[in-house]
Amino acid sequence: MKHIKSLIAIFSVMLLLAGCKKEYFTIDGSMSDGGTQNIRAVYVTDYETLQSEWITMTDGQFELKGINYDWTIVYLINNKRDIIARAAVKNGDNITITGSMADPYHTTVEGNDANEEWSHFMTENAELYSDTDRSKLNSAIEKYVESNPDRISSTLLLLNDYAAGVEGATDVDSLFKHISIDARPSGLVNNYFALSQQLDTEKSNNNIQSIMLYNSEDTITTFFTSRYRATVMYFWNKNDAGRADAVKALKQLYEKHEKGGRLQVVDILMSPDTIGWKRTLQADSTDWKHFWAPGSSLNRNLVTINVGNTPYFIVASAMGKQIYRGTSAGEAVTATDGLLK
Repeated sequence: MKHIKSLIAIFSVMLLLAGCKKEYFTIDGSMSDGGTQNIRAVYVTDYETLQSEWITMTDGQFELKGINYDWTIVYLINNKRDIIARAAVKNGDNITITGSMADPYHTTVEGNDANEEWSHFMTENAELYSDTDRSKLNSAIEKYVESNPDRISSTLLLLNDYAAGVEGATDVDSLFKHISIDARPSGLVNNYFALSQQLDTEKSNNNIQSIMLYNSEDTITTFFTSRYRATVMYFWNKNDAGRADAVKALKQLYEKHEKGGRLQVVDILMSPDTIGWKRTLQADSTDWKHFWAPGSSLNRNLVTINVGNTPYFIVASAMGKQIYRGTSAGEAVTATDGLLK
């Protein structure tokens, strides 16, 4: 009887613990140079909603509570629009972030193995993250993935830090095949496989009526193709070859046609790292709208149009029909001139 009572007691505790499982995640942060300010948290909740909310940081301390039943990546962004930290979370996680806003490559993220390994890799390879030659970081990530096929951190590195558009980059799909299924949570990669299974020609048949993204004015907003006879979308990364020439060609096109509201040009940053973004825009000296796609080509608002490696251009009519899509700024300009004759 005593043994039975003990079993009942143990079973009761197990039920209690199961009932107490958290239906949310928490992120506690401490930034040595954070002071008191508002920062923004951006993440996708359960595949459907792009969540963007302000958090008050007081004396460098902040806390975020959110809900996601599967894995999601939270980006923490300061008022200069720089990513100061990021973490992969799911309900039940208690994540601690410690570091300096001025040195995001040496931020410590603790609370689960995936984050600890991810932040450790960044710290160990901080110089590569700062190097404009992204092929060096790519090589380090490839070696890590091959050596750690059973780690979720391998998936995080491929989705967030691997530059697929760099010369010599390995096809991301083949790299993913090195990773075990258990290390590829559906919340992180569901859009990736949906994207890779679709042919680009199929996606070109989709009309683009509007796209909602995070803009350079620190707001989630939507741009519409129906308001202009032609819309040029320029998807880019800071290290794209020939970026200066592409910007120059688009500026000439914009100056030629923008009067009278005939032409809309938007550029969309496809990098998970927004450090230096505004400085780059200032150097470009362009008057059109600027956006950022958290999650790059896996962003839920871009999956349906299948953006390829950067640089990438899409020209759409007022009806949203895609007139041109590809990697040539010159061909994008020619297609736009044809629309505006």
